[in-house]
Amino acid sequence: MKLPEFERVVYKHNPLVEVVCQLRFPPILKISHQEPVEFQDEIRSQYPLFETTQARVSPEILKIVQQLGVPLQSDIAYSFKSEDQRWNLSITKDFIALTTSVYERYEQLKQRFEEALEVFERIYKPSFYTRVGLRYQDLIIRSKLGIEHKNWSELIAKHIASELHDPQLSSSIETLLKNLTLKTENGQIHLNHGLVIVKNPQDNSDEIAYLFDADFYIEKKIEGNGDVWNVLNQFNQSAGRLFRWSITDTLHNAMQPQSVDSA
Repeated sequence: MKLPEFERVVYKHNPLVEVVCQLRFPPILKISHQEPVEFQDEIRSQYPLFETTQARVSPEILKIVQQLGVPLQSDIAYSFKSEDQRWNLSITKDFIALTTSVYERYEQLKQRFEEALEVFERIYKPSFYTRVGLRYQDLIIRSKLGIEHKNWSELIAKHIASELHDPQLSSSIETLLKNLTLKTENGQIHLNHGLVIVKNPQDNSDEIAYLFDADFYIEKKIEGNGDVWNVLNQFNQSAGRLFRWSITDTLHNAMQPQSVDSA
């Protein structure tokens, strides 16, 4: 799949609710057997809050383990958070990830993750990376954009959700969820999108919103920090193109796009 090119913009009304950048590598037992004291010392100025959690286990694996009656060995995840808790850097024995809820532009995410990765590679020396992923979650809430009167067919492109453009069908749709895996020039995309229900914080009422959850990834041997960013830079470009290709001009303009140079 070759995505069409669009001008790169940032939105004044940013629809992004979460962005995650994750690198997987062959297990490093030192991480799960020793607290990351040295790593914390070097990143603590940016990420002063610390906690440990048990890494999540998929429901499928959990069910199998329970059936076998064997103890579940959960991996420890170390989380380092910024003071406002809007940036979360986490490591386990087989991945490092940076998550944020205040994404403004790619360069900001890249700088933070590059700095953390330089420290991580110096201390833990991962042999190589086995998976590189960049995930964007966009949530379109019409009330926040002042377009409550617009139908979804005016906002979401027909080639993404043709059901919303069928006059007889669209008025009856209560839920719409799609799950696609797409092959691109640079890797693959897990794309989940559709109508979801969110709470309006002002009056606690329910509102229908549209979610785009796009996980760009590649699974192969990738060497070191430099090669990682060659991949992630391409993913970032593809993410912008995919989102713009998925929405109409009406929605694009409602979010008030600004060119990157003038933003």
